[in-house]
Amino acid sequence: MSRKLGVLVHGAGWVSTQHIEAYKNNPHTRVVAISSRRLESARKRAEEAGLHDVKLYDDYHKALENPDVDIVSICTPQHLHAQNTIDAAKAGKHMLIEKPIANSVEEMKAMRDAVRKAKVKTVVSFVLRWNPLFEAIKILISSGFLGKIYYVETDYQSAIAAWWSGYEDARKKETGVSAFLVGGCHAIDAMRWFASEERYELAVQSS
Repeated sequence: MSRKLGVLVHGAGWVSTQHIEAYKNNPHTRVVAISSRRLESARKRAEEAGLHDVKLYDDYHKALENPDVDIVSICTPQHLHAQNTIDAAKAGKHMLIEKPIANSVEEMKAMRDAVRKAKVKTVVSFVLRWNPLFEAIKILISSGFLGKIYYVETDYQSAIAAWWSGYEDARKKETGVSAFLVGGCHAIDAMRWFASEERYELAVQSS
């Protein structure tokens, strides 16, 4: 790669700290901008991460106009993911979308259509797939070492509470929908991931 890919981190809550750290550790990326509803929040994140040469925005659409931005990391509350994704796709930006991807099937279809039309790349932040334990289990399954997988069960424990900046949005039905979606989607993804015997595929419901 001849140059580092520029990243806009949109949303300055707790999860953005994890995204920023990952981009800092990636030799192929650099954070060039941070946007948030409040400029002070974006500034705080930049200072905490030791990022001095970054643009700060309190207007997402202006941030998307930055020509140095190749990738948008969507770190906003889940009920905003759909519109954030559609806007980034229209701007021709690739995306990493924090989980859960959206609050309804209708939202996901709109996101899918926008991404396909723009021909941009996306990935949802199911980070457990890259956890060393998960990777080891997936290799054992795909290699046939564990034999034929006929049953998968997963559990998910979380300490989500008021310490998390997204707690108020997540705990409300109109914005968080349910705990099954907010954090439980990790367990559902793990179940589908391990139910497939293919190395890089997850199980889908058969017709």
